Amino acid sequence: MKMDILFFNKKFENKDEFIVDSKTFSEYITTHGFEGNSKEVLLMPPSLSSRGNETVLVSSEDIENTDLLELGYLIGKKIQSSVTIDIINFEGNKELLIQGMMFSEYNFDSYKTKKTKDSIELNFSESLDTYSNKLKKEAVFWVRDMINTPPLDKTPEFFIENIKNLNTEINLEIHDEEWLEENSFGAVLGVAKGSERKPYFLVGEYNKEADFQIALIGKGVMFDSGGLSLKSPAGMETMKTDMAGAATAWGVMSLISKHKIDIGLSVFTPVVENMPSGSAIRPGDVLTARNGKTIEVLNTDAEGRLIMADALAFASEKKPDLICDVATLTGASYVALGLDIGAIFSNNKDIENIFIKSTETSGEEFYPLPLHEGYKKLIESDIADMKNTGGRFGGAITAALLLENFVEDLDWVHLDIAGPARASNRKGATGFSVLTLFEFFKDLARNHPGS
Repeated sequence: MKMDILFFNKKFENKDEFIVDSKTFSEYITTHGFEGNSKEVLLMPPSLSSRGNETVLVSSEDIENTDLLELGYLIGKKIQSSVTIDIINFEGNKELLIQGMMFSEYNFDSYKTKKTKDSIELNFSESLDTYSNKLKKEAVFWVRDMINTPPLDKTPEFFIENIKNLNTEINLEIHDEEWLEENSFGAVLGVAKGSERKPYFLVGEYNKEADFQIALIGKGVMFDSGGLSLKSPAGMETMKTDMAGAATAWGVMSLISKHKIDIGLSVFTPVVENMPSGSAIRPGDVLTARNGKTIEVLNTDAEGRLIMADALAFASEKKPDLICDVATLTGASYVALGLDIGAIFSNNKDIENIFIKSTETSGEEFYPLPLHEGYKKLIESDIADMKNTGGRFGGAITAALLLENFVEDLDWVHLDIAGPARASNRKGATGFSVLTLFEFFKDLARNHPGS
């Protein structure tokens, strides 16, 4: 079946070209309360279309790029059967609009005995190039599936097997607990001590011969109870989300390799659980990280920065041209920016600007926060090189400053996605930052520093 997505502004210009009967059309939209306001969407029957197709009428009033993913999602939710879509009378970023429609197909009902709905397939007319968007949909859906899987089933081994099934052109190395001990990953091992599930460190490499090499680190806490600094029951409800950074990193790797982007990408993901037990680390313990620096652990629920410290130190030894990390790191980031905006920190303003520019293509929103030197004193420890918490205020910044200790003298981007990694209604994972990182790396492949 064919379907048209028809855009109009409040004046409904050129409607006679697409509508059979203006009077009937006006009566229909009035009856259904469609006024042409921003992001309004209305399903119309084929009898009103001069093309004889079922039509989704969409207001084109005051549409920004940042609205297009959401608008596409709203359009997609109006479609209740498999269709072939044509987009009419729209001037703007069709790619983002198509992505939003494709993303509306997502449904995580693996654990329901009664499935939510029959599978709906959205196809697009030959005039619309959607191959890249299909790859993006597959990557984002994979990331969402990984995050949404309940923690009882989401073992490190489960995650590893699903990475293998991504079918990317990468070299995957799987390092176990013994390797972590031999290679001085004291922070990863410390966080993992409380869980019966053993830790891993995963390394993936793509296009090692490229001129520009990027290291991407993703936080992989399969479940975060807080450890002995135990979270509240409500605080634990969404903590299967705490491996969103690791899932994102592998989703981006999949996209970069399948698009055959001419850039080198290495992914590093520490994979652990943070659980309370008789073997768990205690507040006041000191851990020694990969680079020899020591961290006093005052709060075992500030564990993400610990495993990321080891991963950053290891990745830095490879001397990439850029080191980037992504993590659901701090509640402070979404206190500062809300649930829809990610935080970006960088020690290179030019690269930060390239990243922010990439969001215009991805449709996701990030905002820069400062690596404020004056706050370094907040993570000074009396007995170690640093402590893992800087107190209540400026928490996203002090966490970033701790990570900076493990980057060495390299260009670095740190993304804190604790808010937007899951939907604001708490119903599931979003796959936030996959698209922006993909566009960012594409931009660097075309115009990287020094090229």
